[in-house]
Amino acid sequence: MSSINWHVKNLSEKLAFLLAIIPAILLGILILKYGVNVPYWDQWDLASMFKKIYAGNLTFQDLMAQHNESRFLFPRLLFIGLAYLTGWDVRYEMLVIFILACLVSFNLYRLSLVTVAGSPVKLMLLAGLSNMLIFSPIQYETLLWGMQVVVFAPIVCLTSCIVVAYSNLSLRIKILIGLVLSTVATFSFANGLLCWVLAFPVIALAKPKAWKELLKEKWLILTWGVGFIANGVIYFYNYSKPAHHPSLTEGLVQPVKALNYFVAYLGAPLAQNNLTVATIVGTVLMLTFMGVVLYLVRFSHQNNLIHRTIGWLTIAGYTLISAAITTSGRVGFGVEQSLSSRYATFQIYLTVALIYMTAIIIEDASVRKILASPSLTANRIISSLLTIVIFLHSITAAYGIDRMEESHVARYRGKACLLLINVVKDDNCIQVLFPDPDRLKVTAGILNSMGFLKPGLVKSNPIEKINIFQEKGKNYGWLDGIERVDNSGYKMSGWAVLRNKKKPADGVILTYENKRGEAIAFAVASPEMKRKDVAQSLNSNAYRNSGWEKFIPLAQIPQAAEKIKAWAFDADTGKAYQLNGSRSLAK
Repeated sequence: MSSINWHVKNLSEKLAFLLAIIPAILLGILILKYGVNVPYWDQWDLASMFKKIYAGNLTFQDLMAQHNESRFLFPRLLFIGLAYLTGWDVRYEMLVIFILACLVSFNLYRLSLVTVAGSPVKLMLLAGLSNMLIFSPIQYETLLWGMQVVVFAPIVCLTSCIVVAYSNLSLRIKILIGLVLSTVATFSFANGLLCWVLAFPVIALAKPKAWKELLKEKWLILTWGVGFIANGVIYFYNYSKPAHHPSLTEGLVQPVKALNYFVAYLGAPLAQNNLTVATIVGTVLMLTFMGVVLYLVRFSHQNNLIHRTIGWLTIAGYTLISAAITTSGRVGFGVEQSLSSRYATFQIYLTVALIYMTAIIIEDASVRKILASPSLTANRIISSLLTIVIFLHSITAAYGIDRMEESHVARYRGKACLLLINVVKDDNCIQVLFPDPDRLKVTAGILNSMGFLKPGLVKSNPIEKINIFQEKGKNYGWLDGIERVDNSGYKMSGWAVLRNKKKPADGVILTYENKRGEAIAFAVASPEMKRKDVAQSLNSNAYRNSGWEKFIPLAQIPQAAEKIKAWAFDADTGKAYQLNGSRSLAK
């Protein structure tokens, strides 16, 4: 009988471990599937640093330069190193983001081992619930934008400080590690300064008698204070508030709006981009946190309870203070802005902390006989919490995955236009990657000369200069027709796919035939229209958005243009595949 029990226990632990790591596995697959190797928005600013490195005149001031409210010293060093190791394949930055998320998950599990009582199965199930949030696809904007390594750095540093605080290392070593990690957090992202404020109380209270030991060695407190002040002085030296950001007093002028922003910010990771749901969830989370604090205050004389919860309170404080700071600086953009995906990496940790603190309080209340029927009541609370969080997470995660797919398609379209920027300029599709097409063209040229764009930019417009393919027996699409639109221009339409990748083409190159018989590129179109007939014909729903349509004004039609052809373009390889059908312009 004992052997059977052992096997059941062993199987339960393995299943619980599998449930705990599934969120990480799924997110890793999503990043691999939807990540696109093309710089995006603020990443293009790094080109100026690469140019200075190439010229040998990069300075420390360049590395410390202010970006919005932040100073990206350590992330910039990381970006430069990865760029030269990988030819600036930005997907490696996404891999770093994933690794940092795994490190946070590991830190929280380590923290649970020393603060939450119970079996390994229970701890793994709590980790699984926590990991659903840590690896949630609702962070789609952050996860698929390598530059957002910066937003993971502070929480990695803070949770590492907390784990160190609960360790058996000497107090001096804990302070030293805390100084280093807090400095890294500060010069990675703006709210990294919170690490100085939040990490020290954990170091002082996580272990019994730690505070008394600090009072005996006051120079450790002084060292921490000096480090904080020094970081602050360096950080704010020549600091200027970004001109395009709203006033910090906006929340004081409109307190109701600010309160709505604050609670919606807290609830956003479980709200599927719905402001009403976010407000309700955020309010519930805030009330739950207040209930937890009241319980802790009621039994504050029990030092063991304070030691067990101080780490989780710190993690919750990270989200709450971040919410207050973001509210003061962003409420002027509107309450809906609180739902931005890029904030999710700060928002989720209040919910994560509450999951663990609820487990700790249920244990404590059961021991104190506060719960009338400990097992039944505890099971009901846990079951209800699991059901609500899993349900909200599921619908929000589905929304996030949809946005990841949209981002994937849009960036490939933008990359197709980018690679053709020297021969065909289309401001609309290139603005997906950067809002200033003229500046982008210059920057792309710099990166291309350094070998940091893969594949490289197309340099001339004869289609023969591109890697063209006309494979027999493979249908890559059709140029269905050309229609004259009054005296204003022509509307060209068709469909295009990449059969080897089982997806719509990243772009469609339109060419005309010159007097020498060369096909000259003069326009680019983006497949984005639904074509159910194509999906049915090719027996795959992956081709449903393969239709394209392009209106070209008469002024942009070359005078020599008569015979028009179209080509499916693969932005990963720089290859073009001729579509079936060619049309003559009716002039």
